[in-house]
Amino acid sequence: MSRLGLFFCAPYAVFIAACLGIVSMGQVDYQSQFMYLELPITAQLAFAHWLGMDRALAVISWPDAYGLFMTPAFILLYAAGASIERGLGRRRGLVGASD
Repeated sequence: MSRLGLFFCAPYAVFIAACLGIVSMGQVDYQSQFMYLELPITAQLAFAHWLGMDRALAVISWPDAYGLFMTPAFILLYAAGASIERGLGRRRGLVGASD
C-alpha cells in the first residue's frame, strides 16, 4: 500500500465529499446543484467532450458518470503517487533494484 498514492487520492475524495455534501444540504438552487455535481468530474467531462463522446454523456446518469470517471481518476492518482514513492525509495536505496 502506497502512502503517497493514498495522499494523492485523499484531497480528491475530500473535494468530492464536500461537493456532494453541499448538494445534499438542499440550500442551493438547481443550477448550483448541477455545478457542484459536475465540478469533481469537470476535467474528465472535458476530455470526453474532446473525444467526441457528447451523445453518450447526454444519456448517462450522475451515479454512472461518477463511477465511470472517478474510478480511473483514483487509479491514476494512486498509480502516480505509488510510482513517485517507488522512484524516491530507489533513489534513497530503500528498495532493491530487483523490485
